[in-house]
Amino acid sequence: MTIKEIEDLSGMTRANIRFYESQGLLTPARDTNGYRNYTEKDLATLKRIRLLRTLHLSLDDIRAAGNGEKDFGDVLLKHLSYLKEEQNRLSQCLNVCEQMCRDHAAYDTFDAQYYLDMMDMPQGSAPPELEKDTVPKVTAPWRRFFAREIDLTLYSLLWSAFMAFVIGVNIGDSFSLDTPVSFLILSAVGSLVITNLLVLVVEPLFLTFTGTTPGKFCFGLKVAALSGKRLPYPEALRRTWDVLWKGYGFHIPIYWLVRIYRSYKACTNEEILYWEEDSVLSLNKGRLPLGICAAIALLPFSLILEDTLNQYAAIPDNTGDLTVVEFCENFNDTQEFFGIERQLNLPPSITSGLAGIPDSALYLDAHARWTKKPGTPYINQDGDYAPLPEFQFTEKDGIITGISFSYSGENENVRISSYGEVMALAAVSYICAQDSYSIQPDTPEEIFSRIREHGDYFEDFTFADAGISVKCDFNYEGYDLVFDSYGSAVLEPIYGEAARFSAEFSMSAR
Repeated sequence: MTIKEIEDLSGMTRANIRFYESQGLLTPARDTNGYRNYTEKDLATLKRIRLLRTLHLSLDDIRAAGNGEKDFGDVLLKHLSYLKEEQNRLSQCLNVCEQMCRDHAAYDTFDAQYYLDMMDMPQGSAPPELEKDTVPKVTAPWRRFFAREIDLTLYSLLWSAFMAFVIGVNIGDSFSLDTPVSFLILSAVGSLVITNLLVLVVEPLFLTFTGTTPGKFCFGLKVAALSGKRLPYPEALRRTWDVLWKGYGFHIPIYWLVRIYRSYKACTNEEILYWEEDSVLSLNKGRLPLGICAAIALLPFSLILEDTLNQYAAIPDNTGDLTVVEFCENFNDTQEFFGIERQLNLPPSITSGLAGIPDSALYLDAHARWTKKPGTPYINQDGDYAPLPEFQFTEKDGIITGISFSYSGENENVRISSYGEVMALAAVSYICAQDSYSIQPDTPEEIFSRIREHGDYFEDFTFADAGISVKCDFNYEGYDLVFDSYGSAVLEPIYGEAARFSAEFSMSAR
């Protein structure tokens, strides 16, 4: 039989039949073309369901009887007892209602206790209707927790995107061992403040316009006002504030754990949480698999996305055909993005703040000359280390077609620090600005690291990307390759030997 035929024979709608299929009460066979083929047995099952539902049997009892989990006779006897109780209650309701009509009871003046006494109910008992007239309690503490963690992760990604694209901060930059403790503390405090502000700004908007948040949606949670409507913005903001305060302790270490534990205990005890006094939390249990998948996938996804955001943020502002001025701007921005706050011709052991020597990076001016950043100190190391090389440009109609620098020295009593970072910054500033450049397969950080690694150890290399060829040749003798306390390679002239050094670096369009 087709769905149309079984509708007519059973007296049920298609929606009814589909529903009972979804509940596992009906399992029709399917033809080779995928269409359902209902049998006489299916028709008999539907008629049974129709009768039993007409008798007000619950779906759970029907299912249990059909699966053999309960004896059908026991189910009927239990239901018969319920119907007799219900009949007696309805008879009492009928009598009291008739009496109220005879008394011409007015809503504002009738004596409720007089009529309650007419009902044959034990003292303190409540009718079934009062049990239904309650705000549903949703405990599910673990669903709540993971839903919020998903939300916090997404809010963090929003902030990372803002920091990367609007402010231009390298969000992938990590703190080193020599980072001052005071800076770490300030960073931690700043992170707490930013986290709480993000939640306060974003979450009330989600609740007001959608009634849920991404995390809550994944776990089937929805927030509404007591009226059933969506929360107005002031109420949503107040609820979010209470969650941050009473539920998460404003993410303050240790105190956060205390508040989380207390919230968990309140949930398991089915208490109404502080921030839910004026709102209702509902639960769609069918969303649990989606929530679990989202929670499992979010951590690697967030790490990948954050890294991707960081790579896009590393792409210079000036792209396409570059002038010398634009290249210099790219170089300075890239230098700042990678956090290089020292002179590029000096090793970290000289410029480290731990050595008590304040230092600042040198930047390129509009003419590609090295210059001190205004208002910052710098170290004058004339005669100790080889100078920073000057960039040379080949141009066509004012557009750069090639960039290079060279340095050579003979029998000069100078140490030579790595030029790896100079070359790496120049490569990112030029290659990543090309219209044909893509972060896949070579991200800006990968280009930077690859070239710096070769340059740091004075190794020749050839590299090409986005139509730009990069080449570097080192030649030296009479030098020892030594390493400072930071692991940086430095060439030191060997006493009594002839010392010669040359470096040729170039980038050009292929």
